[in-house]
Amino acid sequence: MKVTGGDGTSIEKAIVISDCENLEGIDQEYKEIRKRFGNYKLIQQSLIDVNNRMYDKLELEIEGEQIEVFFDITDFFGKGFDF
Repeated sequence: MKVTGGDGTSIEKAIVISDCENLEGIDQEYKEIRKRFGNYKLIQQSLIDVNNRMYDKLELEIEGEQIEVFFDITDFFGKGFDF
């Protein structure tokens, strides 16, 4: 698994998670949030499709402040599931 990209403050600076399957990637998103921000409260999570790239937008509350964190999940989105 690889974690690259930016600081997650926008789609253009999304944290990129790759070289994994869907469940591993989702787990890594939450590990990255804890590592970067510590304790948080998840307000909302949204899936966004921009120019055929998939992003998770997480709205968080950290120490009373609301922030948004973006992950580029294109590489692992849907991998590991048999439909």
